Amino acid sequence: MSNEQHILCIEDEVDIQEIIAYNLQKAGYLVTLADDGLKGLMLVHKHRPDLILLDVMLPNLSGMQVCERLKADLKTKAIPIIMLSAKSEESDIISGLSLGADDYMTKPFSQAELLARIKVALRRQPNTHSLTIKSLTLDLNAYDCTLHGEKLKLTTTQFKLLHTLMAQPGRAFSREQLIFSALGEQSEVVDRNVDVHIRSVRKQLGKAASAIETVRGVGYRCNPDYTETLTSEAW
Repeated sequence: MSNEQHILCIEDEVDIQEIIAYNLQKAGYLVTLADDGLKGLMLVHKHRPDLILLDVMLPNLSGMQVCERLKADLKTKAIPIIMLSAKSEESDIISGLSLGADDYMTKPFSQAELLARIKVALRRQPNTHSLTIKSLTLDLNAYDCTLHGEKLKLTTTQFKLLHTLMAQPGRAFSREQLIFSALGEQSEVVDRNVDVHIRSVRKQLGKAASAIETVRGVGYRCNPDYTETLTSEAW
């Protein structure tokens, strides 16, 4: 019986594609294939798979670039990504994981191990209906933000910016990444507008403003260990 979970495999080597697809389908998964980064990105947005197998070395758009774009987009950031690569250096693995990949497998690998890793990644998918850091909570269904149970008046753009930061606490986002995540590639919002929105969010947060830290020369990040104070150095 099919478990009806959908896996997208973005891999440009036909032999590897066929082996992975055969074993995944045998295990009861629905499988979609793509042989380059751009096609893979389009299929993610079209099908919203439950998990993505992503080769690092791809034509048109590398696996690292695909991973970075998906993890910066509110619509796709929760989808687990397992990166596949012939590169086994520690620095390569760290690079993939730092972009938000859930796992990293070096080629060659056994299909049994791949299936086991997939099961683990699917089991540990986070609850995407809400995010909570200390007294700050985002309800992703109602688009509500509360602090100590009190609702804050955030615009949709401000909510999306805060969501991006809270979803990956500790990670520094550039202004460009925040624009893409909140408003998409076609947005005409410029870097300075992001600063204005962040200032407005911090004003709403009041004593909890230090939850959003400025990373000089980069952009912003969420500090999961923020301290509520009357005045914040995060500004």
